[in-house]
Amino acid sequence: MAVRSVLLAVTLVAAGTLPALAQDEFKALPPGEGRDVTIKVCSQCHSPEVVAQQQLDIAGWKQIVDTMANNGANATDAEFDQIVKYLATAFPAN
Repeated sequence: MAVRSVLLAVTLVAAGTLPALAQDEFKALPPGEGRDVTIKVCSQCHSPEVVAQQQLDIAGWKQIVDTMANNGANATDAEFDQIVKYLATAFPAN
């Protein structure tokens, strides 16, 4: 009986996590703090991977994120700050 419970638990955990890993369609976005919120907020209007084509300093990313916020991106100020920090770390200026 205990073996069945363990197998069931392992199966449920694997079923819950493996599809999420397989479905990560944003391979151009490196792992990092703020990645998930960047995907959530930016994908409201466009593919979040468009940012991978740019390399900016923190001021440049803040200007772009501010523009997106002014154009209707829906997030809290804390989420916008997190996005700016993620982008400046993941795609820094040359």
